[in-house]
Amino acid sequence: MKKKKSNLLMMGKKISRILSLFILLQVFGFAICRAQSPTEPKLTVEFEKSTFMQVLDYIKENTDYDYMCNNEEMKKIPLITHSFENAPVSEILEVCLKDTEYTFVITRNVIVIQKKQSKAAVLEQVTIRGKIFDEKDLPLPGAAIVVKGTHLGVTSDVDGNFSLSLPRKDTVRLLVSFVGMITKEVTVTDFQKEVIVKMELEVKQVEEVIVTGYGNIRRSAFTGNAVSVTREELLKVSKTNAVAALQVFDPSFRIIDNNLWGSDPNALPEVRLRGQASIGVKDLDRSSVSKSVLRNNPNLPLFIMDGFKVSIERVYDMDPNRIESMTILKDAAATARYGAEAANGVVVITTVAPKAGEVQFTYNMTGILEMPNLHGYNLMNAEEKVEAEKAAGLYDFTDPVSRTLYNEKMKLLARGVDTYWLSKPLRNNFNHTHSLTVEGGSKEMRYGLNFAFDDQKGAMKGSYRQGLDVSFDFRYLTEKVQVSNLIRYGVVKSHESPYGNFSEYTTLLPYLEYKDADGKYVKSLKDFDLHSDRFNPNPLYEANIGNYDKSKYNELTEQFSIRWYIYPTLQLEGRLQINQRRDRGDKFTHPESLYSEREAGDDMSLQGQLSRTDGDDVSWQGRVSLTYNELVGKHNMNLSAAMDVSTSKRENNAAVYRGFPSGEFTSISFAKEVVDKPTSSDEKRRTLGFTLMFNYSYNDIYLGDVSVKMDGSSEYGSDRRFAPFWAFGAGINIHNYPFMKNSVISKLKLRGSYGTEGSLNFPSYAAIPMHEIDISRWYATGPGASLMSTRGNTDLEWQKTKLFDVGLELGILNDLIYIHPSYYIKITNGLVDNVTLPSSTGFSTYTSNVGKTENKGFEIELRSNIINRQDLYLAVFANLAHVTNKIKKISDALKAYNDKVNEYYSDQENDVTRVLTKYEEGQSTTAVYGMKSLGIDPATGKELYVYKDGTVGYEWKATEMSVIGDKTPKADGSFGLNFRYKGFSLFTAFTYKFGGDFYNTTLISKVENADFRKNVDKRAMELRWQNPGDITMYKDIKDREVDTKPTSRFMQRDNELKWNSLTLEYDFSGEKLQKYGINMLRFSVGTTDIWRLSTVKTERGTNYPYANSVNFTLNIGF
Repeated sequence: MKKKKSNLLMMGKKISRILSLFILLQVFGFAICRAQSPTEPKLTVEFEKSTFMQVLDYIKENTDYDYMCNNEEMKKIPLITHSFENAPVSEILEVCLKDTEYTFVITRNVIVIQKKQSKAAVLEQVTIRGKIFDEKDLPLPGAAIVVKGTHLGVTSDVDGNFSLSLPRKDTVRLLVSFVGMITKEVTVTDFQKEVIVKMELEVKQVEEVIVTGYGNIRRSAFTGNAVSVTREELLKVSKTNAVAALQVFDPSFRIIDNNLWGSDPNALPEVRLRGQASIGVKDLDRSSVSKSVLRNNPNLPLFIMDGFKVSIERVYDMDPNRIESMTILKDAAATARYGAEAANGVVVITTVAPKAGEVQFTYNMTGILEMPNLHGYNLMNAEEKVEAEKAAGLYDFTDPVSRTLYNEKMKLLARGVDTYWLSKPLRNNFNHTHSLTVEGGSKEMRYGLNFAFDDQKGAMKGSYRQGLDVSFDFRYLTEKVQVSNLIRYGVVKSHESPYGNFSEYTTLLPYLEYKDADGKYVKSLKDFDLHSDRFNPNPLYEANIGNYDKSKYNELTEQFSIRWYIYPTLQLEGRLQINQRRDRGDKFTHPESLYSEREAGDDMSLQGQLSRTDGDDVSWQGRVSLTYNELVGKHNMNLSAAMDVSTSKRENNAAVYRGFPSGEFTSISFAKEVVDKPTSSDEKRRTLGFTLMFNYSYNDIYLGDVSVKMDGSSEYGSDRRFAPFWAFGAGINIHNYPFMKNSVISKLKLRGSYGTEGSLNFPSYAAIPMHEIDISRWYATGPGASLMSTRGNTDLEWQKTKLFDVGLELGILNDLIYIHPSYYIKITNGLVDNVTLPSSTGFSTYTSNVGKTENKGFEIELRSNIINRQDLYLAVFANLAHVTNKIKKISDALKAYNDKVNEYYSDQENDVTRVLTKYEEGQSTTAVYGMKSLGIDPATGKELYVYKDGTVGYEWKATEMSVIGDKTPKADGSFGLNFRYKGFSLFTAFTYKFGGDFYNTTLISKVENADFRKNVDKRAMELRWQNPGDITMYKDIKDREVDTKPTSRFMQRDNELKWNSLTLEYDFSGEKLQKYGINMLRFSVGTTDIWRLSTVKTERGTNYPYANSVNFTLNIGF
């Protein structure tokens, strides 16, 4: 067979001209044209002694047509020798079937070859009419209907209808088939009645693969430990937060409870995987109002999206509908590719790829009704508060001034003043997210255009986080070369509540008036302490004059990858990502603010202040890899070599301006002056890595993995820039032994791994000497000499973690019951931390390798598909994780830090009720320190402490502090069920934890150490010592001379059961949807954080309250 030159050359010239204008638009338009072209294809070809089957094969390869015929019958057709020039397919078929007993019919791009009918036969024919539906009761076009035992057949049309004429018989048996569905046999006896056939999906066991970010590995051949979660599973838990949803499916993946910031949409989550290996940011170094310590957090897992490293903020802000799957890689064998950054595990995210075919539109909308949750707050009302003050001895009724204050408060009560301050800064709100995807193209060229908008208002008035994301994804896929390119632009705006911290409202007195007689907010709240000039601004006034705290970032990302299949077994791949991000933050204090007046003093022209920060981050990542895989008999071998390189540079600028004439003019051009001098800083990071990996399996029974990686980073000392990392894994699929076939045990796999990984989440200049210019002194040659401000450490080594992991996978009765336990040990050496230096050196600290930690634990996953039918499905799941975090060795720096903690408690000006973590060898990294207590002495009403030598006394001593609890629970996990009946489905999940300890600060600040000049918890009046012999929980209410410091008396066991999520969903289907061009319509309603049972009663969300939410989602495709 010879092929002649076609019109493709001319078409290529036209395409080239369009390409020169704009390649993306050309690809978009070309793909749409290919997908929607309605004309019959034409071919130029020459056949020489070709069989008719070869003709059909040629048509199939060069058009979108398929064919259906009896192969044996086609052998009767004579060989074909003929030339065709730009001839329609129908013309080619007519020529080839001329003078034969066969004819053809083309229906829905399917060529049906059948015998010609005689006139007599036509007179005796009957017609069978019917309609084909899919499993969702939608019309099924393109289904093949063939008379059993014959060559007669047709295909269903676009509405699923078919009509088949054939010689009359008493009984006709039809075979109805469609790709991916079970072939059905239908018996027809009544030819007047319409035949209705409902098809069912053919359930095939497609082997699960593990997405590692550098390739997909069959789970059966995988020696690592990983958990994979699909988009559908994530969305059943949370429609807006994929990170929060992930912890339901893996008990070792945990979001640390942030009791300060509750449901604040601008507070990013702090995530840990398999415990806390590094010290991280210490309590004394952490701002008490910081929403996040994610930057340079050495305990944060690595996040990889489509092969490239991304920040957790990017994952937090992304639309979960764009996620195809998320995979948690937990051990050395699974994370080997990421070497220097994988000690805390890796979360691999795969986004949805564009689908081929006609243009498809998919729209998703989620509406969320959010309501503040004040459960845990138990504050006094106005009357209770005055009575409590009286009982606490705040009034001396022999003093006229004190008596006057009391009488003023009683007058307010008589007027009905009882302000519920907690409600003032809060609101119920409606949040919404939207996403639209346009995709299509041919088999070779595909495109996807995505839009997403997210509007998340917070429970506190004026707070919100808005995101807009646009991306275009283009892919060119052939047998030899695969090219993909994605360009994305995102904008996220955030605004803090002008009402300030919620904790302020929990202390305001309920008998205070916040408006004057004219209904306007008063500037300052009344101070009933006549001997005080206390600064007492009204937060409601401050919230409504124009103060703001807002930020914004823009991010532009370009991703390109190309894969060349040199041979079927050898492929070369290159990837490149360029990312630019710009941040802007503004915090403005109105000139009429009391805070502004206080800062400006007597100079009114200096009132009003603007703090501005700017950041610019540019980074790129590149990777080149060569992969060889070969299957020789029972030997399956995979070998890959790769090189990775990355660089990033971030510049930060900050300045403070003051002296604004009005709150309407907030541009820096209106500022009178700059406070001090602007500051500027920059960070640069560079990495280079080389990887060699080998994977082998024999007969899918014996498995082995070996990997070696050499990583280099600019973050470490010049003498220690490069470090090796390695891992190996082994496994055995016992269920693949011949003697295990057809047994009750459907899966039995043993696996294990051991290796080393590293961590790079440290300040970029920790190893480099830093200098600063003294611009306060100028000389004839310029500014003053450079002064070293930070001592570098050229010997700073890599923080390395050794990981050991073993596990078992057990499936019973064709995986009706699935059990997956695993055990691991992580030992981290060379903890990177600051070392205290003598003052004589001129430096306070420098960065060095100190300390050693051990994380040890086990996990177990249970799953059962109780019912697994086409129209009915019921599955239950449960998981549990246990981990211990121990400090094996500490440095002098950490010992010095412990001394600083002791000094902190000796200064009564500090918040001595605050519990600070200390670090001691043999203890947990999350241990709670305080003095052991015997409780309140009934004889004296004072607390009785137990000292380390066993003696007791009434004096609290910082040096006598010891471990009084551990915040890490003994175990935590989740359980739930997934139910589906036809189009209806239900998913629910619960999370739990038990065995941990919680230091109840509410009992300290609002009960024991209650400041009765502020509002307090109602429990402040209960269980108080009053008289000798009283056995009580709390000390005398009148004992306010010394605040209670950390003590075991307020340590409580932290057990919790939480109903995490509930989702009800319904898939609509039917012929009516198809008529309107709708191929998918789904509606769901759900709720999160439904209820919570806890052994601890405390105020939750002190700076920002928690919230409950109800959501509904609409998904539509057309």
